[in-house]
Amino acid sequence: MFFFLSKITTFLIDPLFIILALLLVFLLKGTKSAFTRLFFYPLFLVLYFASTGYISNTLMYGLEHIEKPSPLQEHYDAVIVLSGMTSDRMNSDDPIEFTGAVDRILAGISLVKQGRADYLVISGGDGSLGQKNEPEAKILGAFSRQWGLQEKQIRIDPVSRNTYENAVETAKLIEDSKTKKLLLITSAFHMFRSRGCFKKTGLEVDIYPVDYMAGKGIDDFRAYLPSSDSLAKTKLVIHEIIGIIIYGITGRATYSFS
Repeated sequence: MFFFLSKITTFLIDPLFIILALLLVFLLKGTKSAFTRLFFYPLFLVLYFASTGYISNTLMYGLEHIEKPSPLQEHYDAVIVLSGMTSDRMNSDDPIEFTGAVDRILAGISLVKQGRADYLVISGGDGSLGQKNEPEAKILGAFSRQWGLQEKQIRIDPVSRNTYENAVETAKLIEDSKTKKLLLITSAFHMFRSRGCFKKTGLEVDIYPVDYMAGKGIDDFRAYLPSSDSLAKTKLVIHEIIGIIIYGITGRATYSFS
């Protein structure tokens, strides 16, 4: 009983759950205005469905599986890791705080240490509007050395600020080398747009998606209850879909379905 109650309580104290519950009470009891109901009923339904685990998981699963992972070759000239996995640091002495996307750099380091690739390319500068943070590629480069890679096994792009620039700057970084066999690593939800950007620059890459956030299905009643976490996941899906569309329209990515 305690276990059951602890899981339910998590939803009951979620601010979004409380807001939706109060909004529902307002709609059912608090107003008789036809105009108000006409506006708030659709708002309630959209917010409710967007914040359920069932909807967010279904949307994320579809996005993460547009691209299928490439069959890994025995060896690559380089593994390319896209940044976007650390929180801002107040100063360079603060410890690194990773997000769930840390799988990206861990996978890249592991493949190079296994001898599956000659070197690691880390792409990503300061993507903040203020441009006052240390480039993430430099932070991750230092982290890679701490985890056993040698200086000669690491190349960084510290200037790119978005996915398209990741591809452009990486192409510049390797254009004078004999690097041809490339493996791209990023989060699964971000892989379709990323591969499209690299294809636009003329770089053909195998792909190694990581950081999966959605399973095949949810058989738990909590999947139909609203939560802030699920709403955040839905927001991430919407943001990525908009990015895919805009990059396609503006010619920053070339897409193909595998």
